[in-house]
Amino acid sequence: MSTVALTLLLLGLALLLCLKCTKIFKSNHSRNIPLPPGPKRLPLWGNAFNIPTMIPWKTYAEWTQQYGDIIFMQVFGQPFVVLNSIDSVVDLLEKRSSNYSDRTLPEMVKLMGLDWNFAFIRYGPLWRRHRRGFHQFMNQTAIQEYEPVQREGARNLLRRLYAEPKKFAHHIRYTFGASALAVSHGIRAADKDDEIVAATERALEGSTDAVAPERYWVNYIPLLKYIPAWVPGAEFQRKAVRVRVDAIATKEMSWNNITRAGPYKSLAIKLLERISHLDGEAYAQEEDVAKNTVSALHCFFLAMTLYPEAQRRAQEELASVLGPSRLPEFADGPRLPYINALCNECLRWQPVLPLSVPHRSINDDEYRGYFIPAGTVIIQNTWAILHDPEVYPNPDEFRPERFLKNGELYPAARYGPEVAFGAGRRICPGRYFAEKSLFMNVACILQTFNVSAPLDPQGRPIKIEPKMMSGNTHPEPFECVIEPRSKMAEALILGQSKEEVW
Repeated sequence: MSTVALTLLLLGLALLLCLKCTKIFKSNHSRNIPLPPGPKRLPLWGNAFNIPTMIPWKTYAEWTQQYGDIIFMQVFGQPFVVLNSIDSVVDLLEKRSSNYSDRTLPEMVKLMGLDWNFAFIRYGPLWRRHRRGFHQFMNQTAIQEYEPVQREGARNLLRRLYAEPKKFAHHIRYTFGASALAVSHGIRAADKDDEIVAATERALEGSTDAVAPERYWVNYIPLLKYIPAWVPGAEFQRKAVRVRVDAIATKEMSWNNITRAGPYKSLAIKLLERISHLDGEAYAQEEDVAKNTVSALHCFFLAMTLYPEAQRRAQEELASVLGPSRLPEFADGPRLPYINALCNECLRWQPVLPLSVPHRSINDDEYRGYFIPAGTVIIQNTWAILHDPEVYPNPDEFRPERFLKNGELYPAARYGPEVAFGAGRRICPGRYFAEKSLFMNVACILQTFNVSAPLDPQGRPIKIEPKMMSGNTHPEPFECVIEPRSKMAEALILGQSKEEVW
C-alpha cells in the first residue's frame, strides 16, 4: 500500500469517525437526554483503550460499582451498552424485543465467511424463516426424537475416556460435534478425526473469536478490510482466510453428505421434505435457509476435580436410584434432582458465552432517563448476572445445592441458568437439546468414572486454579485423573453384560 493510499485511508477514516460521533451527539442532545454513564471517552478514539482485553466480563462487572448496571462506551464512533443486571436484560431484550432483536454483523464475521450463520442474521423476514424452522424441529417436544443419538453419544464418550483419559477435553468437543452432525444431517461421524466435525469445531471457535469486542479493530474500522494479508500486522486477514475454508466445509460438506439412514429423520431431511414442493428460486432460497439452520461439559470435569464433595453426592444419588449395574436413561431425570442441579451449576458457574452474542438496537430509545442511540451494540454480561452475590452467594464456588430445596430441584432466583443461552427473541434455539445432552453425559460419566486431581510425587493432590480463556470460558488446559469406579463400571463402559463381569 502506497503512502498516498495510506494517507487517504486515514483521512477517510477520520472523516467517517467525526460524522458518526457528530450524529450521536446531535441525536441525544436534541432530546436533552444524557447517555448512560461509562468510562471517559477520547476524541475520535472514544473508549478504544478502555476495552479490556483479558476476561472482559469480570471487568465490566467490576465497573458496575462505579457506573451502575448499564454502561455506555463508544469505539471509533460505534456506541456500545453493556447490561450487567437481569433487570436491564429483561427490560430491553425481552420487554422491548422488537427494538433489540437485531444483530450487528462484524466485519471479521464476513471476512471469515460466517455471515450465513443463523446467529448473525439480521432481524427481519429471513431471520423469522430460520427461527421458524428451528422452533418446529428443536422445541421441547420435538427433541425427544433425538434421545437415541444423545444416549449413543454419551456412551461413545465413555469409551473414549476409558481408552484415552488424558485427552478428555478433545473427547468432549468431538462427541458433542458428532452428535450435532447426526441430528442436523443424519451423518454418522468417524470414530476419530472426522473431517466435518473438525472443520465445524474450528469454524465455531472462529465465530466466537470474531465477535469478541476486544479482538479485532476491523470490526470498528471497516476500511481496514482492504489491507492486504501480506502487510505486517494484518494477521486478522490471514486468520480470516483460514477460518473461511472451515466455514465453507461446515456448510457445504455437511449438506452434500446428508443421509436418510437411521431410526429418525435428521433436521436437514425434515427441512428438505418441507420445501420439496417448491422449485426454482423459491427452492434455492429455502435450501439456503435449511443449510444455515443446521459449545459446559469441559467445565464439569474441572468442577469435579476441584469439588470432589459434589461428585460424591451425585454418585450417591445415582447409586440409590440406578444401582451399580446400569447406565442412566432420560426417564431417570425426575428422580435425579442433584444431577440436574449439578448441570444447572455447570451452566451458571462458567457460562460458555459470558458476554452472549451481542444484540443491536434498531431505533433510538430512552431507558431509565438515558438515551440509547439506534445502532447501539447491546452486550448482555451473562457472567455478571450469574455471579451476582445477592442472588448467588459465594458465586465463584461450585455449589449445586443452590438449586435444591427440601431435596427437590428449585430455582435459585426468578431466573435460572437458562440466562446462559441468551435472552429475548434471540435466545439460543438449541438450548433444550444442549440441556438434555449435558444431563445424559454428566450422569453417565459420574455413574462410571471417578474424576480427581493428579497427585504430586509425595502423593498429595495438586492444586488446580480454575483459569478461563478469554473470548469464551473454556477452561485453560488442566490435568485430571479419570478412572473407572469399579469392575462393574468398566463393564458398563465397554458395553458388557453383568454376567460377563462375573
